[in-house]
Amino acid sequence: MALLAALALARIALGAAESHYGLAADNKIVAQRLVNEIMAAHPGLLSAGFHCVPPGGQAQTIVASTLNVIGKPSDPEDILHGATVISPSRKAPKLGVMLPLHNRSGQEIGSLALQFKYSPGEDQVQYLAQATAIREAVAQQIPDLASLFSPAP
Repeated sequence: MALLAALALARIALGAAESHYGLAADNKIVAQRLVNEIMAAHPGLLSAGFHCVPPGGQAQTIVASTLNVIGKPSDPEDILHGATVISPSRKAPKLGVMLPLHNRSGQEIGSLALQFKYSPGEDQVQYLAQATAIREAVAQQIPDLASLFSPAP
């Protein structure tokens, strides 16, 4: 009985630790609207998110996502500085693509994280091409970093 109680408390504590990040549905900024539009336009995506340094912030965080992790600090591998990373999942049929996020003038302002439905053996280059096209299209809607944090219309 004591073991069951300890497990229940551990589960509650874990849930509490995860719940201190913001909900995607409560994120009413332009960045979230763009992420939602990306998802609506690309049914092969499982998730999408923007990692940026918020105004007045010191570190890159998840500022918009389809997951409920708004405000979570970016992992070191999510801070790209010009690199692109493709990573197939070993546990699930998905492929992650992280690209530098650009504004309209081509300046790097953060990272774009995309998770695609993927089967092992599929050509990863097609996913990279699709991710790059998504990034280029969304960049045309971002005049500057500050605009991502404006209230969504």
